[in-house]
Amino acid sequence: MTITAIGIITDAYQRLNRLSPGESLNADDAAFGFTRLNLLVDELSVKAQFLYKNVLTSAAQTGNITLGVGSWAAISPGDEIISATADNFALAPITMQQYNELFSPTTTGVPSVWAQDGLSTVYFYPSPTGQTIKLQTLTGVSEFADQTTTYTVPDGYKSALGAALAVRLAPSVLGKVQADLIRDETRCMKAVSSYRPAIVDIDSFTQPQFRGMRILNG
Repeated sequence: MTITAIGIITDAYQRLNRLSPGESLNADDAAFGFTRLNLLVDELSVKAQFLYKNVLTSAAQTGNITLGVGSWAAISPGDEIISATADNFALAPITMQQYNELFSPTTTGVPSVWAQDGLSTVYFYPSPTGQTIKLQTLTGVSEFADQTTTYTVPDGYKSALGAALAVRLAPSVLGKVQADLIRDETRCMKAVSSYRPAIVDIDSFTQPQFRGMRILNG
């Protein structure tokens, strides 16, 4: 899910009944909401990283890429790579196993595929010889840079941020914090803080001695 700061601020003022659907915020209210929103994001980021920004980094490249150094110093080892291009042609992602099984991984030319080792190295096949490589990465941040930049958040955080910001704006906008705003914030924040990923492979979470056992009657 993607969000912008101005979208969250608008949602908060609508929850406070200070903005009608379709009505635009004035500059002063938007600036005040933006300040409070970044304080809220900083507070929540202490517990868990949830706000991510898509970043494009490009450079002429020969051979494989080492993240965190040289032209790629802006990308920290371990940052998630979303996509890659060579001279603006999209490259297909492959796994490290697929890269390892290539017959001649040192072949040079215009790359067609890429693989990340999970940390700092991005491998290409064929190996580039000066082509412009562009990487799209998802980088965690602890504040909104401005009101209109798009960020990626997990499901549920759009509503949670709007509800939590409304509570923080209420004393200045309404003179008090209404009970229904507290209930909304509690419900939304509980939903995102209690999220647990689904267990897809249940056998991996079963003790070895119980795998494959049959229950016999009598």
